[in-house]
Formats: sequence, C-alpha cells, structure tokens
Amino acid sequence: MKVAIAIFAKTIGLSSVKTRLADDIGQENAEAFYRLSVGCIQEVMENIVAQNTNVNPHWVLAEEDAPSLSEWHSFPAMWTGEGGLGTRLANVSQSLLKTHDAVFLIGTDSPQLSPKRFFEVLQVFQVNPKLEHVAGPATDGGFWLWGSMKQLPNDVWEGVSYSEETTLQELVKATNAYGHHVAISHRMQDVDLLEDLVTLQKTFEQKESLILPAQKNLLKWLREHNPIFQG
Repeated sequence: MKVAIAIFAKTIGLSSVKTRLADDIGQENAEAFYRLSVGCIQEVMENIVAQNTNVNPHWVLAEEDAPSLSEWHSFPAMWTGEGGLGTRLANVSQSLLKTHDAVFLIGTDSPQLSPKRFFEVLQVFQVNPKLEHVAGPATDGGFWLWGSMKQLPNDVWEGVSYSEETTLQELVKATNAYGHHVAISHRMQDVDLLEDLVTLQKTFEQKESLILPAQKNLLKWLREHNPIFQG
C-alpha cells in the first residue's frame, strides 16, 4: 500500500502561528514551541519512513511561496491552495489520492505522536480494505488525523464547522451521509491553549524513556518554561 501523510504547517514570518497560545505565553514563546513541535513531527515521519518506505510524508503549507523555502526541503512540499480549511483539506486529499492508495491528513499540534501510534492507525486500513476513512479524535472535539482511501466531495469537507467542539462529529456525520464509513481510532491531545502545555509535559514525562530526541528537546523546553505555564 502506497501511503501519503500530508502535514499541514505554516511558515513563521509568513503566517501567524499558535495565535491562541501566543495570547497566553507571548509570540516569541509560541513560535519557539511551534518550531520544536514541527521538529518532533519531522523526526517522527523520518522514523516512519525508515520502517516503511511506502509511506511518503509531504509538507502541506499555508503559503503559496513556502514550498520553495529550504526549511521545508526535508520532504516534498506543496501549497494547500486557496480557500477555507475545508476546501484546503479537500484539495490536498484529492490531489494525493491520485497517486497514493491512502492519504492521512495531520497537523503539527500533536508533537507527542509516535511512529507506533501511526502504524496502529494504518493497520486499521490494512485489516479492513473496504473501509473508506479513519479518524483520530482530538480532545478538543476536532481531529489530529484523518485518513482516507477514497475521495470525499468538496461539499462534505466544506460543510463542517472547524475549530469547534463538534468538528469531528460533523465530519463523520457528513461522511456517513455520503455513504462512506469512518473508523474511530485513538484519541490524542492537540496543543492550542496554555493548559495544553502542562498536559503535554506530563504525557512526555510518562514515557520519557521511549520518546525521540526531538521530543526530548521539547520536553526540556517545557520544563524550563514551566513557571510560565503554571502562572
């Protein structure tokens, strides 16, 4: 099975990043966290590819000029295209499904992702070849991952209210109404708010001996900045 992982990201200096987090800890700290989080996702992807060369990560960038920047050359990079988030998710999924058997859409908000967790989600498709989609719920009501083996029309993606407690519920309902089935996989935390940083630190500390070097770097940063998070 040929698999694409589309990693939605933004470029510091071209777009604002972690804006809600920046309201609490300042833009400089929010950008520092974002860089470390992107580094975690990159290393996780590199480990995934080392274990399965049929998996192809792609940076999917919010800015039209960003794919040419050297900071995104670790994997093939593409622009999301114009439009709202639903339109961009549809564009990317449909484009990559033309050349891959399955496409997984993720962001950079869950730096605790592990290669093991991804392969567990991928296995859902491998043992259920007739299944069309799999979703990884986020604790805030959205999703940290959406995987597809078949295309969804734009109106399914565009009819969803994003960044809401009902986001995943709406997307699953619309997908089912279209006649496709969705398997629900592991729940995981997104990092959007101040309190999420405290939870993330605890998550890393619970499995510190197993996390990757980039994740250890992020854990070090979290420990050093803990007084900020605790107020």
